[in-house]
Amino acid sequence: MMSIAIATAGLHPTTEACLEALQWLQERAQCANILEIGCGNGILALAAASIWDTQVLAADISEKAVADTIENINKYQMESKVTAIRSDGFGHRLIAQRAPYGLIICNLLAKTLVSIAADLKKHSAPGGYVLMSGALSWLGADTETAYKALGFEIIKKTSFHNWNSYVLCHKADT
Repeated sequence: MMSIAIATAGLHPTTEACLEALQWLQERAQCANILEIGCGNGILALAAASIWDTQVLAADISEKAVADTIENINKYQMESKVTAIRSDGFGHRLIAQRAPYGLIICNLLAKTLVSIAADLKKHSAPGGYVLMSGALSWLGADTETAYKALGFEIIKKTSFHNWNSYVLCHKADT
């Protein structure tokens, strides 16, 4: 397993929750072929690539976010592991080409998490995982309902500074 030291001081609580969830998942699963939707500066993609020594595709709608991610990829010398692309949700062809994913990471607001639930299921491998954060606690029930309705099982839920984070498992359809 690879390991890099990533500066984490001053992170948003949802990002901190995602990093903690990645560490928790590391002890329980092997994840290969990882996607991060809404990658921001790429810190979660870099951490996942480091933990599992696997390919990670980092996508964001913002050109600035993609540029920041590329800067961090270069800074941490992860060019062979992490690829950053500009994409509106799951719209980029490379996302579909690399699917299904063993882990999809999404640190987005609850409304967006609910709106992309079907795409997450479509692109995640049966038995694969989804790590989500960004749902304010009082919006958590709607988020949970949307994912349970699609056959995801919540295997870990954490509330941190009024934000919920989840690790979900994509149960194979029966």
